[in-house]
Amino acid sequence: MVNNEDITIVVQGPVQTFQDRKQEEGITKKCLKSVRKYLPGAHIILSTWPDQDLADLDYDELVISPDPGPNIRYFKANGEPQRFNNNRQIVSTKAGLERVKTPYAVKLRSDNFLTGSMFIEMQRRYPARSEQFRFMRERVVVSNVFTRKYAKGFPVAYHLSDFFYFGRTEDLLSLWDLDLLPNATDTLEENEVSYFSTFPVDCTQMFLLRALSKFDPDISLRGLLDNSRENLQNSNHIYANNLVIASPEELGLGLCQKFLGTARISRPRGRCAQWQHFEWQNQYNSFCSPSFPINTRSKLTALKVSLQRFIYVHPTKIETTFKILKRKKARDELIKNN
Repeated sequence: MVNNEDITIVVQGPVQTFQDRKQEEGITKKCLKSVRKYLPGAHIILSTWPDQDLADLDYDELVISPDPGPNIRYFKANGEPQRFNNNRQIVSTKAGLERVKTPYAVKLRSDNFLTGSMFIEMQRRYPARSEQFRFMRERVVVSNVFTRKYAKGFPVAYHLSDFFYFGRTEDLLSLWDLDLLPNATDTLEENEVSYFSTFPVDCTQMFLLRALSKFDPDISLRGLLDNSRENLQNSNHIYANNLVIASPEELGLGLCQKFLGTARISRPRGRCAQWQHFEWQNQYNSFCSPSFPINTRSKLTALKVSLQRFIYVHPTKIETTFKILKRKKARDELIKNN
């Protein structure tokens, strides 16, 4: 059994509106209070940026890192740089995890919060492992929010959420001890319509792929929809053997307002495209524990999800196919004009 005293929560990110990222008023205070409520005795590290208003925030340890600024992963079709906060995510997460002294850690965004601690028991619930693709010392529990099973109507590989992680500190560090991304500089070679075969690798895919390359340098994707049978199979095996994927409600995770209400990720259209816990259990059954009893109640849930995907997910394949043709035409024009 993991005791609360064995856990450090790394709350990473800004505590209010920072640069170009808006923050829900008082959300970090709510986040920290929720940790005290649901994990009393656990150590809290707040990993944030300079010049943040830290008044009335309840934490045990503070880590302030220089802001690396946004990074340019590639250029848009019109040549404008596409900026992301990938390096900020890496810096604040890594800096916090490097200060952890307990055997277990939680990576929690500063704009999310806890509603329980079910993730602790969930991490121990699935003990079986296979030898192939066994990269983590123990399982890491993650949220299914933005852990996509489908994107643009097609199955996708390695599309793992960056919201929430719980597991051995060394395992979290293996996932987040990443080098900063260099800025793209070549508007032709690093243009999104020529640099990738279809659509660019998603940021969450990129984080996981860079972490997995430490264990197997052959793991890679040529784009968001590089969904060969081998890629999907290997991705599923890695999920089953190293992770536990579950919904926020099952984990005890609360989301800030921008991910609720009318946000696409909270509507049926968005939710049904994500991995469901019963689907992860099926992979666990396939790759790790053939005798694992599948909950029969999940059959009704599976039917509901399948129906939602029939309505919301699969029809977008047609739209995506036309977009790919348009992107290929734009790529040819780009090459021709340069």
